[in-house]
Amino acid sequence: MSQTTITINGNQYDLKVTFKFLSAFGIVKNDFENNIEAMGNIIMGIVGGDPYALVKALSAMSGKDEATVQSDVENADDLGQAFEAVENLLVTSPLTKTTVSKIIKPIKDTFDNMDKKMEEAMADKSLPASSNTPA
Repeated sequence: MSQTTITINGNQYDLKVTFKFLSAFGIVKNDFENNIEAMGNIIMGIVGGDPYALVKALSAMSGKDEATVQSDVENADDLGQAFEAVENLLVTSPLTKTTVSKIIKPIKDTFDNMDKKMEEAMADKSLPASSNTPA
C-alpha cells in the first residue's frame, strides 16, 4: 500500500489510498464507466488546485473528519505540498495507478492549455484597446 505523511497547519496527516478512500468518491465495484468519471473528477480537482477536492481527499486518505481537515486547510500558509502528496499517491498507489495513468496527462494538458490561453488573454489586454478590438 502506498502511503505518505504530510503536515498541514501543524497537524500530521498519514495518507494512504484504500477502498474506503475510493468509496468516499463514489468509486464502487462493477461500475467502470462511473468509476472512470469519478477518478477523473478527483484528478481534475487535485491538479486544478480545488480546495474542496483537497479537503475531501485528505479526509478520505487520512480518516480525519472533513471539518477538521477543512480547518487545517483554511489556516495553512501553503497547500502545494498537500496537493502534490495527494497527486503522487494517486499516481503510485496500486489501487489507482492504472486508471490515473490513462487520464492524468489529458487532464494536465487541458489545464496547461487553459493557463496558456489566460496568459495570452492577459498579454492582449496590455495592448491598446484599438489593437485587440475586431475590425
